Amino acid sequence: MYTTDFSKAPIQGRAEALVIVEGRSAEREGVIWRRRLRDRRVSAELLLFASVERAREVAARHDGRTKLLLAETRGYSNGIWRADPEPPPGEMAHNPHFAPVAKERAEGRTPPLVAEPTRKPKRLATPIPPPSHTIFDTASMFVGATRYTTPLAWAVTSRIWGRMTGKMRRMPDYCWHGIYWEAPWTLGTLANFSTRDALIRFARMPEHRHLMQWIVKDTKNADAGFIRLFASEEELAGLEEGATRRETEAGDASRPALEVRRVSSELEFLEFVELPGRVSDPSREVPVLESTLRSWWKDKHAHESKVELLLAYRGGVPVARAVTHTSSALDAKLGSSLQLFGAVAAADAEALGAIVGAVEERAAETGRRELLGPVTLLPNQVGGVITSGFGERGFVEGAWNPDWVPGAYEGLGFTTWNESATWMARLEQGRLGQIESDAFTAPTEAELEAAGIVIERASRFRFARDVARQRELVNAAFAELPYYTQISPAQMREATSGLVAIIDPAIWVFAFDAKTRAPLGFLLCVPDVTRIVQRSSGRIGARQLLEIWRQRREPREAVLTIQGTAPDARGRGISSLLGRTVGEALIEGGYTALRSTYIGLDNPASARQLSRMGGSELHGTVFYRRPVGTRGSQGADTAIAGQQQATNQGEQP
Repeated sequence: MYTTDFSKAPIQGRAEALVIVEGRSAEREGVIWRRRLRDRRVSAELLLFASVERAREVAARHDGRTKLLLAETRGYSNGIWRADPEPPPGEMAHNPHFAPVAKERAEGRTPPLVAEPTRKPKRLATPIPPPSHTIFDTASMFVGATRYTTPLAWAVTSRIWGRMTGKMRRMPDYCWHGIYWEAPWTLGTLANFSTRDALIRFARMPEHRHLMQWIVKDTKNADAGFIRLFASEEELAGLEEGATRRETEAGDASRPALEVRRVSSELEFLEFVELPGRVSDPSREVPVLESTLRSWWKDKHAHESKVELLLAYRGGVPVARAVTHTSSALDAKLGSSLQLFGAVAAADAEALGAIVGAVEERAAETGRRELLGPVTLLPNQVGGVITSGFGERGFVEGAWNPDWVPGAYEGLGFTTWNESATWMARLEQGRLGQIESDAFTAPTEAELEAAGIVIERASRFRFARDVARQRELVNAAFAELPYYTQISPAQMREATSGLVAIIDPAIWVFAFDAKTRAPLGFLLCVPDVTRIVQRSSGRIGARQLLEIWRQRREPREAVLTIQGTAPDARGRGISSLLGRTVGEALIEGGYTALRSTYIGLDNPASARQLSRMGGSELHGTVFYRRPVGTRGSQGADTAIAGQQQATNQGEQP
């Protein structure tokens, strides 16, 4: 039942404020209860206070990130923890209605009844999406506990608990949750949300309502309970004014200033990793692998320069990110002094301008002449901006961004560079024999003999040898391209780290001279694991590897990441013969689609293989380039626009 008297509740229910601190706090004075916790890899501590003033002092003094929440005056108590006379102490009862959400308060509507019948809770089959908030995004927190009568009641609760928490984790405003135990049979719940309305919606879930009704139907299952709601000062102010913080901000024309910081803590790194899922479409955006981002942050990578991670904040909320770095090898190729940037994500054009501005400041400090990006970390690796096909998802080794991004770059004075396109072939026509070309028919022995080559598949058992062979071929095949820089053995090992776990040897092939056995060409396709990477926000662990393994049994898609022919072997039809070998393997392997990383618009020869498979352009892609110090000027350097590179044997390594 609703109450303002928590004198009989456990100590957690008597707190008037709480502070979540990053790391550990040495404070002891005024802390009535504390609990260590982890939000993924971020260590934090929850401190409860009987005094709001003391909580403010601790929050202000702590060195790391903090979040101060104040207790709402009204809460809930039941059973032997209830101090109010009605119902009689020791008996359990419902609140009549749920707490109202903002819209119900504004419209004067009565919230639904707590005791209404509920449908039987169902187990959800959809995957839990990657988290979009950390515990420090909390604006409303549920602190409660139930004193059960026996361990058997715990067992009954567990039947619904997993479904309830699974559904809660699918909520877009979910931040974190945990449980705590008090002897002998008390279980407490902590649940954090980025808005108060989200917390109220959680309480109305059929799973939560089902548990509430089961617990309070008598004192057989439990004999006490309490709930306190804690909220940020902004949320509490919204309650008093009859509107939520979001409505207040929407009506306020002024926006908080943008601040760009270098990533220096684990929490900031976590925000960097998860930002694309917050500001973009996580079903289309392809995150950079977390292990790759961490190697850049910790400076344990093969790139020649230090990589700096930058985050832009608006009112304390991350809204844009980028990495910035340099490459003397690329400088030499392009005859310039470049400040490179990549792994870009931004909530809007203003945030993008702030992060690019920070990159430009670093360029000016070190005397760099031009900005080039987004490159992750080089043009011959991953990067770019898509300029068309926004409705089609991205894929591993490819880019995706919302449709406002190209205009934002142009508004910042950038000009396009290396215009290309990704491709996609849907293989159903090939499976049905509806493609007139021989793209899905492996070459005959006579055709291979006429070309003077033999074709071999890669092998998991000889993976290191195949990677070394591919590096030599890539460096030879792409050496003449104006933007291409030679790949070192260390860079190749880094680029192919983990590849052995996902390769399908049938679609990674090499061509050798029939007489000398010298390697002449290659074509590398890999199974498309984009959906797995998206669901995990770029984290690849044991669970993701198991998903990849299971995916082998189902219809799947593939990505053509790179193909090439040694310069002295061109003109022998090697690329076409390799493509036909892989085309037949794709059909036999049950693949349903083949996507290709970007191919230069001035290189129709490399796109011909996809065209013969019935493919078409998927995304238009470009990089952007402009001189330092010309921000906001349209067409800043027309000479740059004329330096479009020719791509030769297709996709980027």
